[in-house]
Amino acid sequence: MAFKAKYDSIEKYLQSYGKYIVRQARRILQKRNSTGKLSKSLRYKLVKNQDGYDIKFLAAKYGDFIQKGVSGTQTKRSYIGIDGKRKQSPFSYKRGVGNAPNIGAIESWIRLKNIRGRDNLGRFIKSKSLAYLFSKSIQRKGIKSASFYSQPLSWSYKKFKDDMLKNFKEDVLNNIKAFKK
Repeated sequence: MAFKAKYDSIEKYLQSYGKYIVRQARRILQKRNSTGKLSKSLRYKLVKNQDGYDIKFLAAKYGDFIQKGVSGTQTKRSYIGIDGKRKQSPFSYKRGVGNAPNIGAIESWIRLKNIRGRDNLGRFIKSKSLAYLFSKSIQRKGIKSASFYSQPLSWSYKKFKDDMLKNFKEDVLNNIKAFKK
């Protein structure tokens, strides 16, 4: 007769921890939310494998750029790692026309926010011209990191370890009881 150990307590704990981290990440992003697409795309995935469990935190494709920031041509950006220490962003804009942020996307954002620019004489300028100016500014200054996943992971690591041990102990005791039967 083969005995199959169960780890229900650990699995439930990891599910609740994943929800907690996503909730905290959304709270961090509220300050920077423009359309809410990134915040809505945040989720976790708990995968069971032969070694145990993997918990993966997922986001939209551009989420990594917001998570770690992007250094500009004149400003270096950093982010907070999972260990709680500052690290330099691995992403950067280069000099040149082809390396600037997407003007079309910025123009859509300008229209969404109903931003109007003016020239030196007080006349309104076209949104495409304003988008170009924003793009060049972003290219020089970069994008500040939000560290939306790494900050909550860093804050909760000690509690996570302690709670994980408690749940592992509970599962081991339950498996011993089931084995004795």
